[in-house]
Amino acid sequence: MAWPYPGVPASLVAESAGGLVAGLPCFTPEAITVDHGAAFRNHHLVEVARTLGVDVLPARAMRPTDKGACERAFVAIQSLLLELVPGWRGIDVAGRGADPEADAAWTVAEMERLLAS
Repeated sequence: MAWPYPGVPASLVAESAGGLVAGLPCFTPEAITVDHGAAFRNHHLVEVARTLGVDVLPARAMRPTDKGACERAFVAIQSLLLELVPGWRGIDVAGRGADPEADAAWTVAEMERLLAS
């Protein structure tokens, strides 16, 4: 059984994968908890959520425990990927090194090598 890729033509997926690929099933959540950033408070997100029947629940300010799964994902991205980026500044000034801007460039080939490993 083939599932559709939301927002991506099946022919594009097949072309980039080198053949037909069965997509993963898509489901609609009952509610999403969002941050207070502008990207999450815009009218488009609210309208899309309303169209899909999804409730948009704002998280309490300064309470990362309201969106624990998302915060954990950010920590994982930071510890497993961003630390490998040359020139990564880190969340702490002590982790920035002497001259982080000097190493802050990657080629496409270097990114592909890192993501493939």
